[in-house]
Amino acid sequence: MEMDMSVYLGAFLDEVDEQLQILDEEVLNLENDGENIETIQKIFRAAHTLKGSSAAMGMTTMKELTHKVENVFDAIRNHQIKVNTQIINLIFDSIDTIKLFKEAILNGNVDSVDVTQLIEKLEACKNGADSGLTSQVVPKQEETKTASSDEIIFPEVIFDEYQKDMVEKALEIGMNVMAVYVGLVPNAMLKSVRAFLINNNLKEIGEIIASYPSTEIIEDENKFDGNVVYIIVTESKNHEVLATLNSISDIKSIHLSAITSDNLDSFCKGKKVEIVEQKPAEVNANAPKKDAKLKVNQTVRVDVERLEYLLNLVGELVISQTRLKDVGMRLTEKYSSESLMEDFHEVDNQLGQIVSELHEGMMKTRMLPIEQLFNRFPRMVRDIAQTAQKEVNFVIEGKETELDRNLIDEIADPIIHLLRNALDHGVETPEEREKKGKPRQGTVLLKAAHEENHIVITISDDGNGINTEKLKQSAIKKQQITEAEAERLSEKEILFLIFKSGVSTAAKVTDISGRGVGMDIVRTHIEKLNGLIDIETKQGEGTTFKIKLPLTLAIIRSLLVKLGEKQFAIPLANVQEIIRLGNHEIKTIQNQEVGIVRGQVLPLIRLHNRFNATEDKVKNSKRLLVVIVGLAEKRMGIVVDQTLGNQEIVIKPLGKYIGSPKYIAGATIMGDGKVALILDVASIVLEEGVKNSIPYDQQITMNQNENLIGITSFYLGDEEYGLEIEKVKDIITVPSISPILNSPYSIVGMSNFRGKLISVMDLRKRLGLPIQPITRKSRLIVVEINNELLGLLVDKVTQVLKIDENEIKEAPNYESKVEREYIRGIYHLDDRLMMLINVSQIIDMETLLKLKQEQVV
Repeated sequence: MEMDMSVYLGAFLDEVDEQLQILDEEVLNLENDGENIETIQKIFRAAHTLKGSSAAMGMTTMKELTHKVENVFDAIRNHQIKVNTQIINLIFDSIDTIKLFKEAILNGNVDSVDVTQLIEKLEACKNGADSGLTSQVVPKQEETKTASSDEIIFPEVIFDEYQKDMVEKALEIGMNVMAVYVGLVPNAMLKSVRAFLINNNLKEIGEIIASYPSTEIIEDENKFDGNVVYIIVTESKNHEVLATLNSISDIKSIHLSAITSDNLDSFCKGKKVEIVEQKPAEVNANAPKKDAKLKVNQTVRVDVERLEYLLNLVGELVISQTRLKDVGMRLTEKYSSESLMEDFHEVDNQLGQIVSELHEGMMKTRMLPIEQLFNRFPRMVRDIAQTAQKEVNFVIEGKETELDRNLIDEIADPIIHLLRNALDHGVETPEEREKKGKPRQGTVLLKAAHEENHIVITISDDGNGINTEKLKQSAIKKQQITEAEAERLSEKEILFLIFKSGVSTAAKVTDISGRGVGMDIVRTHIEKLNGLIDIETKQGEGTTFKIKLPLTLAIIRSLLVKLGEKQFAIPLANVQEIIRLGNHEIKTIQNQEVGIVRGQVLPLIRLHNRFNATEDKVKNSKRLLVVIVGLAEKRMGIVVDQTLGNQEIVIKPLGKYIGSPKYIAGATIMGDGKVALILDVASIVLEEGVKNSIPYDQQITMNQNENLIGITSFYLGDEEYGLEIEKVKDIITVPSISPILNSPYSIVGMSNFRGKLISVMDLRKRLGLPIQPITRKSRLIVVEINNELLGLLVDKVTQVLKIDENEIKEAPNYESKVEREYIRGIYHLDDRLMMLINVSQIIDMETLLKLKQEQVV
């Protein structure tokens, strides 16, 4: 009877991926510290695991290669070979070849990988240490002692110095060390495979530091008799080890022998268990099964399509819950006196909490730590630095940051190109750095961090910086701009020329970069993902690229707007700010409508005609409402009739019949059941930005002296206020507010926000303004103060804008000293004043935490 090994192929390839990742990381560590025993041991174990699993799968050539790698590291850990660059390069070549094996297995042509030369190099490396190799005692397999059906002969256990040292260290830190004797039934098929399964199960609960007989004998079905001894270091108890092994079939006997400081010498001299009675059931009977099960962390592999289907259903739930809330508001207006409405809102809030938690849980199934992506780069950086003859300290931060799995692969190419540029163009050679008074070793930083509903990826170096003059001349040479246009460009605009195809500052083309296509690829990918990119550089000090991406592409937060009577959604990831422009601030240049925003020129687009929406409101308005959107390095303004707030929406495809209309990314279903189209900002900016292009001297420029901050503006009565948008978690319609007894002044109650109870403050009351009833325009601005949430009740939210922090004026002296501490300053808009709230002074943390504790109680 033959076993079909193809059923294990998926698990085998996963194991290969995992061990290759360990090898990549640890070999890099070994290059920096060639004497680190722990690192050497990790690499040895990874090579050993790959050898065992490839042998079990019948991958003979791959097994042979990993066996040779294991031999080299066996010599390294026994101090017979000293680690150097040549050995590291040889090991990396071996790792790359194993990756080729994986690809060949998937393509069905595993025999196409030739390892002959590589094996010869590995053997030559190992043979260089053979003269000093001390022979290890191999357990005698030729013993012919006859055993009865209840007797098993095990190989002799003899520790070498390295293994003895490992055991002593484990005992010093309080770990359990034991010899695990396992005997298979005499007629068991594929004994080597069973031994491999035993090895893997034991690795789940501890570290195997030795096995007897040798791995070569275990892998040879003709020599291996089915009796094996593993020396394991673990925190588990005896019954837990037994429970781990009892799941494997064809085991005749299990015997555990504790290794202590008292009997360690006997294992060094030679310890042999010749006959062991078969009593596994009796030994296991003493172990509480319940405890053993608690140690098993079970996982289930689920098909991605099934997860996508479930996520789609959750999206439908989000839509239905939004509709239910909308119906509830309309019913409340009609039957406000009905007591049943309170019950309805209670159920609605509870359902909203459940849907919110379910949505969050499902979204987490799509999220993966960006570590999976970042771990690919240290090896690449090392190879490029070596090729370019540069010394580089590669720093990675924020590996734990989570990102949608669909985005992880998409963002890989842009990061690769930015890193290659940093290494080739940015970081100088050690000699150049010394002349400039810098350390010989340059630093390249790759960092990921969450920022609201986005992930920000930063790639920076401390090298040359970007030479804007060279960049400008390259763009002129490639006929991307004329010399006259180049003279009118600002520094920021010159920097963004780097994204033009063919533009490069490289003096010569190398294998790494210099053709001027890499940055074009970066821009294309960022645009495809609805992301933004920014550059900061200083000549002689370094360059920083910042990529800002949405966390997920399935369910997104969007700004809802009206064009005529039709509703549209604009992804918030692309929204920069919302402003109003007077007629005097709107000009026409080369048949292109533009707006003058803080002395800068912004291209404008009206989409009413394209979507067959009426323009009556826009034509009759003295001040246009403009949503400024961005894509990669580009910015432009979309003229809208009205903003309706922001909302979490589920992106729905339009279907094959409708296809992909221009400027439309998809659709979503609103609370009232109507369909709202989602604008494709990428296609709008790309197409409209190319048409009737504006001269460079009239394009958007950035004043280097400006320090722009985002502000959310709102009204309390007739006065306009603002607070920093970085403090704002969300802006929502006013939910049901439950009053609380003896609440602090201006705290009107508690409310449910995404499944969490938050305090609600009436800002009118806090600032000493006359109290007004809640209307349909009232909003709750949820702010975050030191990781605690607070809802601020306001009359109306008007816009999101960016202001120059340098232009904020000091607040005038008020008669009430208390009031003044709430006001950060005054900002002059075109025809009005806006008072900026000092949100951190609105309520002290002790009061907020006390409220939270009282609510929990």
